[in-house]
Amino acid sequence: MFSLTPAANGLPAQLRLQGDLTLYEVSMAREQLLGLLPLPPGPWQLDLAGLNELDSAGAQLLLAIQRALSSIDHPATVSQVSEPVRELLTLLNLESLYPAIPTEA
Repeated sequence: MFSLTPAANGLPAQLRLQGDLTLYEVSMAREQLLGLLPLPPGPWQLDLAGLNELDSAGAQLLLAIQRALSSIDHPATVSQVSEPVRELLTLLNLESLYPAIPTEA
């Protein structure tokens, strides 16, 4: 579900999310994320290109992740977003939290 890429060569550390992040996976995802703590100071990028499905429970976890990463040092940015995730973020009017998010190439 989560994979970390440490910061290197001036690039921010990256947290990649893959698979589904729905009500059914949020508890497991939260436990996995807690296992990665403590996270090093930022800057951080979230890569959401690998997320296939997202619902409101998953969106709440994304908001918590963004808030936690932003509280470490720098605001977390988003590097890529899959189309299903973009659609839900737009529907929930959350795209303003992730400005200028490129879609998966």
